[in-house]
Amino acid sequence: MYLESYLNSIPLHQKSSIKEVSKSFIDKLKKTDPKQKTRNTLLLGNVQSGKTGKVLGLVSSLADENYKFFIYLTTDSVDLQRQTFERVKNSLQEFSVLSENDIHNFDSLFRLNSPLIVVLKKNSRILKKWRDTLSSKSYLNGYQLIIIDDEADAASLNTKTNSNKGISTINSLLADIKNTCNQSIFIEVTATPQAILLQNNNSDWYPEFIQYFEPGDGYISGNFVFTEPESFITHFINEESENAKDESSEIPEGLNQALKSFIVTCADFYLSSQNNCNFIVHPSVRISDHQAFADKIIEHLNAMAFALNDGIDLSSEFLPIWKDLKKTKPDINHFEDIYQTVVTILENQFIKINILNSKAETTFDISKHYNIIIGGNVISRGLTIPKLQTVYYSRTSKAPNADTFWQHSRIFGYDRERSLLRLFIPNDIYKFFVELNIANNLLIKQSYDKNQEKIQIIYPSKIQPTRKNVLDDKSLRLLAGGKNYFSDNPDQKNLNQVNLLMDDLDDFPQENKDLYQIESEFMISILEALGTYSKWDWDVSKFISCINAIKSKRPSLKYYLLVKNNRKISKGTGTMLSPNDRKIGDTKSNDIILTIYQVTGDIESNWDGNPFWLPNIKFPTNMIFWDVDS
Repeated sequence: MYLESYLNSIPLHQKSSIKEVSKSFIDKLKKTDPKQKTRNTLLLGNVQSGKTGKVLGLVSSLADENYKFFIYLTTDSVDLQRQTFERVKNSLQEFSVLSENDIHNFDSLFRLNSPLIVVLKKNSRILKKWRDTLSSKSYLNGYQLIIIDDEADAASLNTKTNSNKGISTINSLLADIKNTCNQSIFIEVTATPQAILLQNNNSDWYPEFIQYFEPGDGYISGNFVFTEPESFITHFINEESENAKDESSEIPEGLNQALKSFIVTCADFYLSSQNNCNFIVHPSVRISDHQAFADKIIEHLNAMAFALNDGIDLSSEFLPIWKDLKKTKPDINHFEDIYQTVVTILENQFIKINILNSKAETTFDISKHYNIIIGGNVISRGLTIPKLQTVYYSRTSKAPNADTFWQHSRIFGYDRERSLLRLFIPNDIYKFFVELNIANNLLIKQSYDKNQEKIQIIYPSKIQPTRKNVLDDKSLRLLAGGKNYFSDNPDQKNLNQVNLLMDDLDDFPQENKDLYQIESEFMISILEALGTYSKWDWDVSKFISCINAIKSKRPSLKYYLLVKNNRKISKGTGTMLSPNDRKIGDTKSNDIILTIYQVTGDIESNWDGNPFWLPNIKFPTNMIFWDVDS
């Protein structure tokens, strides 16, 4: 009943996806233990992909399953909480909907037959007030509470995991709210789940299952923006922060090209009666840089306006920009019309400059007019930028966190005119985002797997998956590429199992008499045949899950098996590979190589007296596999 009512209020093309996601989520929920005090789940989406609409569909489906009480958590933003409250109120018209200041109406509305949903921001004062109120309602012991935590990886996790200072305030308050009812279902919603998936499996925040929801038709994602070779939208620029801060210098060339591309796009929009178009400038995290870039842009806009007032023709500066945009939008307005509109835009100062950061946040409306938004961290989570057509991005970091930087991808979304979309970015930063996109696709692919406990998070060594203060150092397990892993305590009864597979080696090409290029499935078969090992010694299950994960990340990856017989090696030597075999492994630094020695197993070498297979494995260099001890 509630789902059907909600579906009647949304566009037809969204209905089937919402029904499918809701059904799949509830089916998975029914397979969890209903007697648990708290069940954590994860809703995985994409940046700016319309997660809220699907979440409200799920809330409606859960109401049809007779869940009555819901809390919807937003990030600690007054505007976002208000926006979410209005969205929930307008979309769930058969629900009782409370905002964070409506606490006085809770008792009377809860007693009604309709389901109740409260929209709160993750603010310690607000959460404490509601925790204390809910804890005092003894009648809630008879109910189950559904908590929807939007951007759950951002502020909800314990930021004091590795310190002796207890639990962070927001995390502690949310834990208390979970316990205000008889049972709770905690739904973590995010497009960047790295911090959540790297929680200890015994954590009160680790999800029991993952539900991915596809974006809708027309969504512009990383697979369009961050490609190899680069998409047509990409224009590579130099690092320009220092030039922008030099008051005596002219506007940096990359910024100049981005600005003019935006102006021409605005002109085309203007001629098509579209009164909204936006441009993001994300130079760095430093607030001083935001002001420097704003000053350079304002100065350049004024200089062009003054030149036009003096009768100077600037058409030659805009013609190459128009030609570039025409390559991807052949029906763009004629240049003469575009240029006259550019003149109108500049002379009448139609373009608004807005600095958006912790010290200059304002309430300007970017859904109207032609706007340039300059900032850093604030241009990230929760900020939906409509009609975003031009992006200038030059932010760098020595140790970037993948989840933080992926949230900077405000270029993703639905209402962009694809043919006029342009991204101005340094080449090395672009390649960094290509890596993030590959890793993001891998996460999504693994979310479909039935055995979701084996999810691998894979990044180049220079990239951290998330901030370290929310991860338990004692449970974090890293497998580093380029390192040889061999067993100190191998299974000494694996001879026959591995020998059964040796005849199949004739099916694979040889680089020399001992080195074979094999298939990934055959490598997994060898690993499984090698027997039983302690995960702290030689973690076969992790190696296999890494191989399965990396197949999607690097389809061109090669798999090698190096086989040596009749080797005499003493137990506990701390090494295994001969110098020559180590060199062979070094030549395969971009691939996976598994080396197996048939060891004689002599008693005088501290073995059990029988031959067996001793393994060593090495993964591609400059790659790290992250997961947690289960």
